[in-house]
Amino acid sequence: MYKGRKNAHTTESAPDAPSESCRHTPPALTSRLRRVVPNTITSLNLLCGCVATVFALRGWIDYAVYALFAAAVFDFFDGLSARLLRAYSELGKQLDSLADVVSFGLAPAALLHYKLRLLLNETISGSLSAAGWELLTFAPFVVTIFSALRLAKFNIDTRQHDRFIGLPTPANALLVAALTSLSVNGHWLTAWMDSWYAILILCAALSALLVCGLPMFALKFTNGRWRDNVSRLVFAGIVVVIVTASALSRQGMMFAVAAVIVSYIFLSVLLYAVCAPSPVDSSKITTSKQNIL
Repeated sequence: MYKGRKNAHTTESAPDAPSESCRHTPPALTSRLRRVVPNTITSLNLLCGCVATVFALRGWIDYAVYALFAAAVFDFFDGLSARLLRAYSELGKQLDSLADVVSFGLAPAALLHYKLRLLLNETISGSLSAAGWELLTFAPFVVTIFSALRLAKFNIDTRQHDRFIGLPTPANALLVAALTSLSVNGHWLTAWMDSWYAILILCAALSALLVCGLPMFALKFTNGRWRDNVSRLVFAGIVVVIVTASALSRQGMMFAVAAVIVSYIFLSVLLYAVCAPSPVDSSKITTSKQNIL
């Protein structure tokens, strides 16, 4: 099959004397080894998402929340390691999206499913139309569908390098995890989640935020100029205030996480309202969006 093809590194030395190229790791092998690191971290993200889903369905909410937060940590470090090692690959990109569908799409939906199942448990057991109520408990998995749509759009949307269009799936998942944890543990902030229709409204609102056209600033600092990083610096100040207030009032970490993500959403809405694009820019965005869809 390789007849007539010569190796550029072949020498006329004796068979027991290795060539110079054999004494060093081939560049192709080094590149593959570099890609193994971020892909392994992504796989750990996926594993934590699977564990979080199982724990949620079994009613082990606190453990499910911890596993989901671990998935978010791995999701952060797989991108960081890929940038540091310059180990970008199409395989890694697709693997990351598939892992995120499970960790930040399926796992939070499982948490909401369990919460809704608890609220409808008495209704289901004492109702003649129990099958209909049982089917209603699967409504939170619409969040999984819209999370998958969000990730698919992100992969083909060239506008989302320095900003997001719609709520990122990790932020959505962490918000669900924090709210569910607070609700199960009886926190006053989530008293509204004790009605089943509130859970359905929450699912609809989160699904809409995932795929909406609202620009949301990314947290990465692209340069050192103040003007280009005002929103990030303001948000950093808000985070400091929330974390400090939460610690002083002993509200707990989940309260701080929920407050930070809600603040991120409202700040993005405020920035969009204040800095709305001109009609010309809006037409360009619409045309780009049509090309994506």
